[in-house]
Amino acid sequence: AWLAGESWKVEAFRAYDRGVGPDLYLVTAAEILGVDVKTLNKKSPERQAYGKVPELACGYQGGVGAFQTMAHTYRITIEDELAQRIVKAWRAKHPNVTQFWWDLEEAAFEAVINPGSVTTVRDVKFKVVGSFLWCQLPSGRALCYAYPAIAWKEMPWTDDDGKPVRKQVVSYRGVNSYTRKWETIYTYGGKLAENITQAVARDVLADAIVRIEAAGYPVVMHVHDEVICEVPDDFGSVEEFEALMVELPPWAAGLPVAAEAWS
Repeated sequence: AWLAGESWKVEAFRAYDRGVGPDLYLVTAAEILGVDVKTLNKKSPERQAYGKVPELACGYQGGVGAFQTMAHTYRITIEDELAQRIVKAWRAKHPNVTQFWWDLEEAAFEAVINPGSVTTVRDVKFKVVGSFLWCQLPSGRALCYAYPAIAWKEMPWTDDDGKPVRKQVVSYRGVNSYTRKWETIYTYGGKLAENITQAVARDVLADAIVRIEAAGYPVVMHVHDEVICEVPDDFGSVEEFEALMVELPPWAAGLPVAAEAWS
């Protein structure tokens, strides 16, 4: 939401972090259903079907298939027709996120067919140098895609006549996360958005790790979004640790970040 400029959602995160707003699954469910969020609560069945599942399934361009996979995970049974309506409603409520997918896909495509030129989508930049497509993140760090090319690929949908749809997409060489083999991988806007989002999350955490170690909290382990430090009993405080964790680097200005610590 922050990368794409989906301001209403960024504000919803901020309100929740301040303890004055509902959780994001309730916000999404209310937006999709067109009801007052106050009519829903954490026990409302709509929170899962219209909130949690679409939030987890739709953010990176997931369609009915992704929705149903996530619904199955949370033991929710929904007909494909309703799932399709929820997916469309989620996208309608997230126009900037949806545009972010299309813009990233187009920018990567243009960068591949015009090696050496820079294409930009908000704070993200693409450029092909040598045998690599580089994606520069807001932090200045870059993701790297080896041997980028433009390839024809059959899409997982059909046209109005029921015929298969083929389109040109960006491909690169990498390790398939399922087969663990080196092969050609095809990408698209939603997948690029996922790569960028997770990389930015890593950069936020890495920045915090450097900052807390400089303050005297030696890191002994970190997992995903969590950091573990070992310090003397009489050193520091939970409050100081939390404050250090949520301090933002200049490149992440405006990004909602919250932390909860314990000792």
